[in-house]
Amino acid sequence: MTGSSTAATRGAQPWPRSIAVIGAAGTVGSSVAAQLALGGIGERIHLIDVRQNIVVSHVIDLTDALGVLGRDRPQLLAGPPDDGTVDLVVVAASRPEIPGGDRREFLAANAGLLETLAPLVERLAGATGLVLLLSNPVDILAGHLVRRSALRTDQVVGYALNDSARFRAAAARVLGVGASRVGGHVFGEHGDGQVPMFSSLTVDGAPVDLDRGQRETVSVDVFGWFRRWSALESGRSSGWATGVGVRRMVELLATGEPVVATAGTARLAGYPESFMALQVQRTATGVAALDPVADAAEAEQLRTSAIRIAEAVDALDTGE
Repeated sequence: MTGSSTAATRGAQPWPRSIAVIGAAGTVGSSVAAQLALGGIGERIHLIDVRQNIVVSHVIDLTDALGVLGRDRPQLLAGPPDDGTVDLVVVAASRPEIPGGDRREFLAANAGLLETLAPLVERLAGATGLVLLLSNPVDILAGHLVRRSALRTDQVVGYALNDSARFRAAAARVLGVGASRVGGHVFGEHGDGQVPMFSSLTVDGAPVDLDRGQRETVSVDVFGWFRRWSALESGRSSGWATGVGVRRMVELLATGEPVVATAGTARLAGYPESFMALQVQRTATGVAALDPVADAAEAEQLRTSAIRIAEAVDALDTGE
């Protein structure tokens, strides 16, 4: 991947010029493809899925949508490029999650699917492309993909913006303000090991300190989100939020601005070799996690989260 951490460009077009979305027929993959296309990101977007008829219908529909807007780019294409690589590979393929199902079985199923896709992902990314993983549990699967492929750690990044958005919304409800006025991040694992970074909370850019009761209310809200979602038994993932979030994430990566994403922790002092949500920046060779700004309690929670994820990757690799 060419570029630097400051608005790198390749030729006349900013990064990424070419994108492949694997799993583009599904709720999340199609939402991502639509958001990237309507956002005018890239010159070519390849939609890839075993359900070729659905992919072709998305290409026709999105091309018409661009026509409504009076745009010619990006070009939408059904299937991978015949040869060569792309700047960004988005992996949205996933097994369906059964409400109340066994998380270990879901992890094993998605890990197996990712293993079958790894050769295609490697070919599309080559030595310079960035791989953006959306399949869950994203942190464990990111570590598993790096171990089971030729991809470098700094080539793989996972989507992680939804947790932070839910954290800000929960804090906004407690504070009685609009969520757009609240800043703050969730780091760590996507799941029970997530770490709401209360020390990062701001309102209108000014730091805000919640009391113990307010923090408990926010935590209950944040950690209860998945249970509330699963109880709906809708049979769908959070496709709209993830599509918008991926578009925003790619825009920030393109300019070199920090963005919360799942990334490798090996370069961070005091952390095991793992993957978890942190602020990251795109570099000349891939992505790099930034040292987290955290209070003592949060720092300990983050180290525990990193260890937990690393152990889960080990267990997955050994079949335990």
